[in-house]
Amino acid sequence: MASSSQSTSEESFLICTALRYDPLLLGSIENSRPALNFVSPSPFYMLVYHRDRLLEAAQHFEFPAVVDVLQDGEALHKAILKEVERHVEETGKDVPLKVRVLFEKSGKMIVDLAPVAATSLQNLYPASLDPPGKRELTPHPAQRHAETKAFEPSALTGGALELGPTDSLPSQASPAEWLLRLDKDATPSSPFTLLKTTVRDLYNTSRARALPTNPQNPRFVEVILYNECNELTEGTVTSLYFFRGGRWVTPPVGVPAGAFTATTLKEGDGEGWDEGELRKPFAGRWGHSVRSSKVGAGGQRGTTRRWALIQGMCMEETVGVDTVQVGERVWVSNGVVGFGFGRVVD
Repeated sequence: MASSSQSTSEESFLICTALRYDPLLLGSIENSRPALNFVSPSPFYMLVYHRDRLLEAAQHFEFPAVVDVLQDGEALHKAILKEVERHVEETGKDVPLKVRVLFEKSGKMIVDLAPVAATSLQNLYPASLDPPGKRELTPHPAQRHAETKAFEPSALTGGALELGPTDSLPSQASPAEWLLRLDKDATPSSPFTLLKTTVRDLYNTSRARALPTNPQNPRFVEVILYNECNELTEGTVTSLYFFRGGRWVTPPVGVPAGAFTATTLKEGDGEGWDEGELRKPFAGRWGHSVRSSKVGAGGQRGTTRRWALIQGMCMEETVGVDTVQVGERVWVSNGVVGFGFGRVVD
């Protein structure tokens, strides 16, 4: 297993993704669906979606050898599993792992493995994005005029529960609470904010200037990023979900083709722009993707975000910086820890 200490400059970079290996997933009916894994049952969390994001990056950055390798999903599964089995044999422990898969332009695959905390299937595949436990959702000013009402299925979210501003939920297992802080400066959008690579300086800079502290769970902290149009994009390590207009929404992503700059974001309403469009599209790419007058907000295409959209648990919608309120509740997710619930701090 090779190391991934390569340069992170834009002149020399690798495309990558990070996913979860967990023996617990072998018992998940959802994780065994062909839409999420090439082999069933599988200990890998949504491997099909991770392959898809790697493929899109390889297509955009023109890594043809990597595109060829990624055509065989079952072979990818076997190659990664071989590295995991070697790690288990060396350590004598079959535990949950963060699996970082990287590709050089030559097509060479590198796999880095590191232990991660155990979690529940409920946190990996939640039934909905409603607040966990009996905690009440802090009403957002935009919803404070709404009347109190009981939960009911919402056609807008494909049957997910619709949440009123004063509703609470029956008790359920609660994930660790995340603390999030809005960044102090904008992060300019580029293909490197849309596609996952080893170019991480922009995220490291954001975390250095705005990272909150969480004494009880130091790992569960995040920075809310926004673009030069003052639209929220994502977290530095997670996709984000905000409660707006009576439903959970996630900032729309954009397309990495062409000149993706602040000017494109502000004026990108020309013919042919379509959020979710790929250089080589494939069916069902981003679930409830919406068309807008802008080329998305500029965040990455998270695998868990894609799953939540397809499940109808949320919708894509632009979220302005000026709507973020200290104390409001948000969901976060990524391909290693699954879904978590948190709040915005000052």
